[in-house]
Amino acid sequence: MSLVTDADTQSGLPDMKVSVRQVFGLDTDLEVPAYSDPDEHVPELDPDYRFDKPTTLAILAGFARNRRVIVTGYHGTGKSPISSRSRHG
Repeated sequence: MSLVTDADTQSGLPDMKVSVRQVFGLDTDLEVPAYSDPDEHVPELDPDYRFDKPTTLAILAGFARNRRVIVTGYHGTGKSPISSRSRHG
């Protein structure tokens, strides 16, 4: 994991990068931007949640390349855990 800069933190941008392998448990060398401190809108981590690899990698690849990512789905289909992990770092 690597920190970015104080200027990034003050601007509201992610202030660090995290390993997808370490944070999401997926077999990849991809690193994605993340926030060092979660805010009040981020739910607690669920250590038992298992991420769907193709879906998660597609979303994280968009984050890593600063591309727009739209995540849609019914309640309870796993949208929040991806956001939560990227906020917790």
